[in-house]
Amino acid sequence: MYAVIDTETTGLLPSHRHRVIEIAVVLLDAHGRVEHEWVTLLNPRRDLGPQHIHGILTADVLAAPEFRDIARQLGSMLAGRMVVGHNVEFDLGFLRAEFARLGVTVPLITERSMCTMALAGYLHPGAKRTLGACCAAAGISIEGWHSALADTRATAELFAQYLGAFAAPPPWQWAYEEVRRLPWPELPGTDVAPTVRPVHAGGRHGWMSRLVDQLPRVPEPPQADSYLVLLDTIVANREITAADADQLVQVATELGLTRPQVDHLHRYYVSALADASWATGRITPEQRSDLDTVAVMLGQRAADVDDALLRASSGRYVVPDRPGARGFPPGSTLVFTGDMVEPREVWWDRAVAAGFAPQEAVRPDTTFVVAADVDSLSVKARAAREFNVPIISTEDFRRLLPTERKAG
Repeated sequence: MYAVIDTETTGLLPSHRHRVIEIAVVLLDAHGRVEHEWVTLLNPRRDLGPQHIHGILTADVLAAPEFRDIARQLGSMLAGRMVVGHNVEFDLGFLRAEFARLGVTVPLITERSMCTMALAGYLHPGAKRTLGACCAAAGISIEGWHSALADTRATAELFAQYLGAFAAPPPWQWAYEEVRRLPWPELPGTDVAPTVRPVHAGGRHGWMSRLVDQLPRVPEPPQADSYLVLLDTIVANREITAADADQLVQVATELGLTRPQVDHLHRYYVSALADASWATGRITPEQRSDLDTVAVMLGQRAADVDDALLRASSGRYVVPDRPGARGFPPGSTLVFTGDMVEPREVWWDRAVAAGFAPQEAVRPDTTFVVAADVDSLSVKARAAREFNVPIISTEDFRRLLPTERKAG
């Protein structure tokens, strides 16, 4: 009756030619009991994207089938079943795109599928949004995080619990009856054997990963959690690359989120990270540095992190001395760009006095850039974005400097 799915992909957007590189399916009966499991790696014939997230190496997929090879097998498992997933629209969007590359349209309809992320919020008000958090609340463990099969098994177990919360037949039975009758096209494919992920392949881990699993869901706008769950995946690795940022912009656009809504979600996100960070009653310098890095990448300031931690701690948090609250300790290298109100020499002298090391040009090892306009298209600003060097405003930089004293 149900087909629970999960995919690992080369990126966030099928519209950017990102591909599925691993897919798992767990078939359940009407009572949520497992009938069959299937998983395979796929060769996308392109680079594998964020390997630090999905843990799959190029060598792992060289002998793996391509999507066209498994299309018929996959279609036979999905046809006539209601698809279930965690943030299911993400997986359905990629599968629709993969089938479209083969010249076929398949009846994978988001409105006729089930999403355990959405069900969690309905059945357990206040439930967090990530799969790890929902499973932890339900007492379900995930072995091999960001392995498609591990995530699918966990999602299937989670859905089976949710299924038990409704009387039979469940309230979505009408949708299942529609799905069951939907015709599927003839699909290409062979009886190729699946390629299973090697044991070395890992996934996300560490403090920030645990932190994002504690973040609450956002009720408004309706698309917020779909956007933030993808942000969770990226932030869990304490890094947002320029490519990640471009993809998030496109995801927001495709979800219909406006720039003010995204800015609001980013402010909320930094505040929620601070709240979750203070849950233990202390913040290590490394954790503070991670928070600042995420804040900068989301267009927020160190002062925003300060304020959020002060709120979370009811004023007990001790704001660190500057410079350093942004993760820019004394000795950090920086480059100035743009026309500033005060002469460049004044800013240069201030930076040296504060223990920073100004440079004339942006290099890959430059710590940060100070810009008169953070959206600058100057050569230095473009180089900073190419090298993934944070760009901050002159006002933000002023906050990093020791308080200036007047002679008297």
